[in-house]
Amino acid sequence: MVSDFSTQLPIFWFNCLDAAIKERTEESAEIWGGEQQYLQLCSSDSVSAYQLEYAVTELYQRYGDELIELFGQTANYFDELEQGASVLAMLTAPTLHAFCDLFSRYSFHIHPLLKIICRETEHGELELWTITQEYVDEITLMSHLSLGLYLSVILKLIRRYLKAPSLRLPIHINRITIAGDITPLLEQVFNIEVKSGYAARYFLFNPQLVDRAHRRYDPELHEHLKVLAEQQSTQSREHSIICKVNDVFKRKEVVDITLDSIAQELHMSGRTLNRKLQQEGVSFRRLYDKYRLEQSLNLLNQANVNITQVALELGFSDSSAFTRAFKRWTGETPTKRG
Repeated sequence: MVSDFSTQLPIFWFNCLDAAIKERTEESAEIWGGEQQYLQLCSSDSVSAYQLEYAVTELYQRYGDELIELFGQTANYFDELEQGASVLAMLTAPTLHAFCDLFSRYSFHIHPLLKIICRETEHGELELWTITQEYVDEITLMSHLSLGLYLSVILKLIRRYLKAPSLRLPIHINRITIAGDITPLLEQVFNIEVKSGYAARYFLFNPQLVDRAHRRYDPELHEHLKVLAEQQSTQSREHSIICKVNDVFKRKEVVDITLDSIAQELHMSGRTLNRKLQQEGVSFRRLYDKYRLEQSLNLLNQANVNITQVALELGFSDSSAFTRAFKRWTGETPTKRG
């Protein structure tokens, strides 16, 4: 059983997964914890991360690896046009790069505990990273199972933007095992090409796809949607301790970031900040490392990058300490990412 935490996710996660469950069984209440819990979810506007993980656990116990097929069906019930201005702004972006940038900015509205990072390589490729709250070397059974659920929605958004519902995409991913290797099933259900052995998860768009993804669009509509999306984002951030912490990170030098310094900016004690983050299913260290990973990817993308300088800018004592941390985060050394 996963630990109880209260991070609230958009209700579409419940609605879409429940609709897919009902393709297999008429009665789904027990999967969500019983009739009373189920009725509450049916009238709610959000579902907690714990409730979603609980349902995934129950489904795996009933269906085993067939759960992956159920996740594939879940995406059929995800209507991106009903998700508000943030998703619509993404889908009306002029380029794939702009789409990925907006996806990174507004991913909070899809799943608050997922961190989406967009990175352009020196070869003209685009990488779209999906980072969860765990360290890479702490990937659990639940992480593997839930990954399929998240992938189903992310893939649908990407293909919807590209207007290519049958596009086969490569994804670099960590080991994919539950009872056994489910890579072939994952590739078949989601129509992806898995590049295994990579501890961090990212989609890879080749230069040809990036170049041809430019499309005619309505600038006025897109800008209007971005304004609405920013308003929606501001309202959400005002109520999210995770967003507040990330916003403070951006205002400070990385070497000056500590639990107490961030807590002081938020007018609370370090102990209170820790408690609030734990209630959301994440720790300060996890958020800090996610932020440093994002900054390291940006710095490593620069020409004539110096690993030692990057290490010092990110608050590490030397390049060796940075290399160890980066490999723990991504499964690769920073020299391979540069």
